Amino acid sequence: MTSRIDLSSSRLELDGTPAVLLCSSVFPFRLPADQWAHRLDLVRDSGYRMIDLYVHWGFHEQEPGVIDLDSEQRDLRRFLALAQERELLVMARPGPYICSETDGGGLPWWLHGDAPTAPSALRTTDPDYLAAVDRWFTAVMPVLADAQTTRGGPVALVQIENELDFFDCPDPEAYMTHLAERARGAGIEVPLIACAGQGDLAGASGDAPGVVPTVNLYPADSSTTFDEETRHYARELGDRDLPLLVTETNRVHRTLRREILAGARLVAPYLQTSGFDHLVLPSAGNWGDPGNLMTHDYDFDGYLTPDGRRRPEYDEARDLTATLTAWGGRLAAAAPVPLDPAAVADTTGGPVVGGALALPGGGTIVGPAALGAEELPVRLRSASGIELAASVPAGACPFWSLDVPLDPWGAPGTLRVATAELTGVESGPEGLSLTFTGGDSSEVRLAVPTAGGGEELLELRGPGRAATLQAATAVSIRIGEPGPRLADPEPVLHAAGGELLPAPAVEDLLDARPVPEGALPGAEALGLADGRVAAELEVPAGASGLLLLGAADLVRVSVDSADGAGGHRGVHGTHGAPIRVPLGPASAHRVQVTAEIWGRANFDDARLPALRLGAGRGLGTVLAIHGSTDLTDLWEVRELPDRRARGRLDQPPLRGLGGWSSANPGRPVRYGRTVPAPDGGSAQVLVLHGLTEPVRVAVGGAAEQLVTPGSPVVLLPTGAPAEVEVLAPHVPGGLLERVELLAVRPPRVTALRTVREEDLAARLTERAPAAGAGAPLPREGLRLDAGERLLVRLDAAPATAGPGRLLELAGEDVEVTVLVGGRRVSRHVLGAPAVSGGDAHRSWIPAGWSDGDPDDVLLLVEALGAGGGMFGGARRAAVPR
Repeated sequence: MTSRIDLSSSRLELDGTPAVLLCSSVFPFRLPADQWAHRLDLVRDSGYRMIDLYVHWGFHEQEPGVIDLDSEQRDLRRFLALAQERELLVMARPGPYICSETDGGGLPWWLHGDAPTAPSALRTTDPDYLAAVDRWFTAVMPVLADAQTTRGGPVALVQIENELDFFDCPDPEAYMTHLAERARGAGIEVPLIACAGQGDLAGASGDAPGVVPTVNLYPADSSTTFDEETRHYARELGDRDLPLLVTETNRVHRTLRREILAGARLVAPYLQTSGFDHLVLPSAGNWGDPGNLMTHDYDFDGYLTPDGRRRPEYDEARDLTATLTAWGGRLAAAAPVPLDPAAVADTTGGPVVGGALALPGGGTIVGPAALGAEELPVRLRSASGIELAASVPAGACPFWSLDVPLDPWGAPGTLRVATAELTGVESGPEGLSLTFTGGDSSEVRLAVPTAGGGEELLELRGPGRAATLQAATAVSIRIGEPGPRLADPEPVLHAAGGELLPAPAVEDLLDARPVPEGALPGAEALGLADGRVAAELEVPAGASGLLLLGAADLVRVSVDSADGAGGHRGVHGTHGAPIRVPLGPASAHRVQVTAEIWGRANFDDARLPALRLGAGRGLGTVLAIHGSTDLTDLWEVRELPDRRARGRLDQPPLRGLGGWSSANPGRPVRYGRTVPAPDGGSAQVLVLHGLTEPVRVAVGGAAEQLVTPGSPVVLLPTGAPAEVEVLAPHVPGGLLERVELLAVRPPRVTALRTVREEDLAARLTERAPAAGAGAPLPREGLRLDAGERLLVRLDAAPATAGPGRLLELAGEDVEVTVLVGGRRVSRHVLGAPAVSGGDAHRSWIPAGWSDGDPDDVLLLVEALGAGGGMFGGARRAAVPR
């Protein structure tokens, strides 16, 4: 096992030997513990030598101060031991923040929203936040320290934080220095690294002493400029006397090859080993328009599927690692250079994309990349004048050879050109043997000196063998075809029948909580990491609607009205943006609002309230609308964007908000007006309808707040006039449509209920009737009315060879929760709101998920749309795991 990793200018060394490392993500919180060894075996067998290990703080510290690193699914020491047994190095990433499209980016739920333990700011030097981080580091860092390479273990790198340059940290140097000092104080001796998500090395690492900046690169795989971008970071880090470590990137091996050719010494494609969120919540992310719910299926098409099957990219991994092994330290110590058009040219006249490595002692590895769907015809020219026509297969980036001296391998001579990929080198007393992999059109040409001072030329085209006859040192070459492909076949899915069971009212399965006297508490204040929060409200006559602010994630609204205008008002997934529910003002209403937690934001996106990092979940602020006034016009224009502007105007003109026309579009204009106090103790909300650009709003001289098109509301003080100023750009064509002032009051809360996800799954299972008690599920599917729920039990599957199950769920505008053995397996939003990540339709029931029958599957199906939804049934396949 490696005992030392050293980082220097453009070089990574393992025990003194230059190396290029390929690294696959393997996240134990997304895999059943009894399958950890299987995935690590596959990573090792792919030729990758390192794994990327996120240690999920929120998963290990589910309650403040109770840190579990030892139970079966959280046994960090066992996981590290399994990696060590397979001689896999580990890049450990214990956060505190990890992103990973998981609940809160890995930050525990009790640091969010209105939880009593929530700090005033995350990922900063806020003392309450750092106190929680220090407790986590005090627990996790000694476990990693004991498993370091310097102590005979597998941990070679430890990352602190994650892509901090995406986050507006006010003092990254102080913050990262604190984390580094705590890590070193806990015994970490191996290099500490910090990854930049968008290339800001100082912003990511804080330039904290002893912290090595790394880069995460996510190009379009078809980018023609990516090679130079990667070389740029190799130069930047070389100037710091460091190598380029790419700690996250795409999964396509053509792209990984281009990174190696551009000088990367560590290449860690993110999520080569896929997983599934059985045990943690996914996140609410910003991959939609702008928000999305991440799928439980955590799969970005890596070389292993969530259930552990090998994809074709797995064979690409074995091909790449074979050539890296063959070249060894020569490649790992080579200098990245652009492709020389005199040496590699596109025969059609276009530029050639890719890169090259200048080998120490002479010679070049060239890597032309074929980005399109067709093969790329090229011409190679060696320094000795040999010209060779070749074709780069579509989607490939081969490592070919030009003018490579054989001396470092123990034989005189030169490998003048090879359009087959070097995959084996054997050198000994009997001479030098080189093995290449290529097709019928591949060629290898060598020149080897003879004992009499002449030169023997050795040429081979296509698969076969050739050897020198007169050379002073025997040299042989072999071109072999690619080895057997190991990608596994796709499982065959079959329709799964089922029966419809009477669905219990989910609201009846919730636990009563004390009714609050003031504002509704958030989920975190109620101690809820996951599950649902429901409130029953009384809205008096005269209210024209309800306004929900900050409610997340899936918000269900049902109205019971004396005037007959009740009913279910759909499910809203607005990520905390305002939800306005019209009501008939002639009568009183009873309203039930339920918020289901999908997962907290893993990123910090100001466009929607619940996409902010640290934003809570729950019902938010619920207000009844009792009046409306148009405030579009009569705003003072107090500061101009024009050259004549000199501070605030003494005699401001009046315009509609956003209506000042200027020759400087995009520059800010300051508008202001006094909003009179509301009548009768109401609060007021300013709504900027049709807002097209973000603006800054200050109320009563307080700090400016950002107001975005996705959430164009401002809550004004209760019972007093409000001085409102808006700093807005001049937008030709219109900043907004109109400004509305709402008079609002909180409705009376008559009941508050909550349920944890674990309890809901158990109660639904307990109350489900026995098999045979329902009607057959129609083959054509079933239409659900707005607010309707169904409980479906799938029929038992026929006897099969595999103990695991894959499900494919069909439907539109429904949510489906998969339950097995009284436990939640996964949740699926089919249709709106937007989902991203893996396959929203796919569920994986791992082997051994429950003690009961893996085919005793219950599906809770809930309509999401205001017009209902459609459930189209399920298909199923057996899988080995």
